[in-house]
Amino acid sequence: MTPSPQTSIRRATGTRATRVLGIVTLVMLGWLGLFGLVLSPADVDQGDAVRIMYVHVPTVWLAYLAFIVTAVCSALYLFGKRHSLGFDRVAGASAEIGVVFMALTLISGSLWGRITWGVYWQWDARLTTTALLFVTYIGYLAVRGLDGTRERRARRSAVIGLLAAPVASLAHHRPR
Repeated sequence: MTPSPQTSIRRATGTRATRVLGIVTLVMLGWLGLFGLVLSPADVDQGDAVRIMYVHVPTVWLAYLAFIVTAVCSALYLFGKRHSLGFDRVAGASAEIGVVFMALTLISGSLWGRITWGVYWQWDARLTTTALLFVTYIGYLAVRGLDGTRERRARRSAVIGLLAAPVASLAHHRPR
């Protein structure tokens, strides 16, 4: 016998500690936004345009981290003793997060470039490889949506995930 909706007790998924942590996180994010956008002084050279870097730099690092997780989980899926679909799911979710943060990186970088250089885009090697990385991972997500068995799609995606890792290292590489 299943309980009716009126008599069922609703269970919360959070604990008191997670609620307190959530509130502290929101307060700290508010403080960070206030400090970064209002209280911190403008840069000597860039003026207020430097505030875009407060978003740009963390987003690119999160995108790189997500793509590293995608590559590691792809390798674990392909070369592990058991082809665990859990690694495939983590790789796919991480690639989705990486694509979102890479899009934010390209947008914030373009806005900063317009203010600093006077143009939204320059054909610099690092900018171009970052755009290539973005397109590569969009392709990775497209491959994940192709027809086939779950294992076949996971294997194809894992190969693409490993092939995309060198593009990520090129995009991050800073020439001397």
